[in-house]
Amino acid sequence: MTTMDDIRNLKKQIFLYGSLVAVVCELISFFILGWDTGFLVGLIAGLAVAIINFSILAFTLDRMLKSGNKGTSSIGFFVRMILYCVTFYFCITKSYAAGAACLIGFLTLKVPMYYFYAIKPKFNTERKIRPEVQAMYDEEDKQAEDEYYGREE
Repeated sequence: MTTMDDIRNLKKQIFLYGSLVAVVCELISFFILGWDTGFLVGLIAGLAVAIINFSILAFTLDRMLKSGNKGTSSIGFFVRMILYCVTFYFCITKSYAAGAACLIGFLTLKVPMYYFYAIKPKFNTERKIRPEVQAMYDEEDKQAEDEYYGREE
């Protein structure tokens, strides 16, 4: 079972590695664009909004699971989309480089998430699937196999 401390530690790692990805993107842009403060501002703004939106997402999902109120998740979604749009608008009005950097900043947290959820073997091997979910997957696999081979029950 996952504890809240595990989730907090994972969030800290995602934020740290996302920040490192942003630094690497800035270093790469330095060789391509030279020193561009618009790019740096856009990248920082995109990263900051990605971190804020990730925290809002975690908060609203936690509230929704505790209360069962699906409206909380919808409200959180609209707040997050407004933050993305407003930030991107202000960056793109500064310069196209700032707008592109803002989009890159939005994606910087995705890289460590893919790493922790898709690539890192320790995380994937320790995950447990509930028995009823595993039974559902097994039944779907059996049905697909039966259809493929033309078997009927």
